[in-house]
Amino acid sequence: MPRRAGVQVGPAQYFATAMDLLAERGPGELKIGTLCAALGVTSGSFYHHFAGWSGFVRALLEHWETEQTARVVALTQSTTTDPVQRLDVLKHLAVDLPHAAEAAIRAWAAGDVDVAVALRRVDDRRLAALEGVLAGAVPDRAVAARLASFGQSMLVGFQQIHHPPDPALLRALLDDYHQLVLRHVDPGAGGPSIVDSR
Repeated sequence: MPRRAGVQVGPAQYFATAMDLLAERGPGELKIGTLCAALGVTSGSFYHHFAGWSGFVRALLEHWETEQTARVVALTQSTTTDPVQRLDVLKHLAVDLPHAAEAAIRAWAAGDVDVAVALRRVDDRRLAALEGVLAGAVPDRAVAARLASFGQSMLVGFQQIHHPPDPALLRALLDDYHQLVLRHVDPGAGGPSIVDSR
């Protein structure tokens, strides 16, 4: 890619390009040179925004956690107070996660302690958010916890197995999961929203 003379490339562009590179080439190819080449900028641009590679990785992981975990949780909570409808919102948001990039982050975490810590934090936050949604609809807390663990495991497993990710298959899996959850829902928790939302 030719150099972008006079074009400003900010942190958001670096993060988006890094996620694309992770998805397409894996963590082994995510380097300063590769990143700058993909953006069409010099390494000076990189160092203008980040204090070295470790600073970039830390910022990238914080961005990923904010955009793909904190934002998703906030959207779910702000969209509706109905726990069954919240589950439906989560289902649709889950399809749009950057699954190929997240699979690469999981591979990266196997050899990088900082990435592993960030990944564990993301997984823990997502599991807690899903369990919180389910606890509002499923009267048995132990069942809600198991269903949350099952849902999280299904999503992580999908990311590990399907390359490239198949959104249609994931929607079908999440629809099946949704139906499983509805079997355990308190009939008074969701009223008329307890239906097949496909």
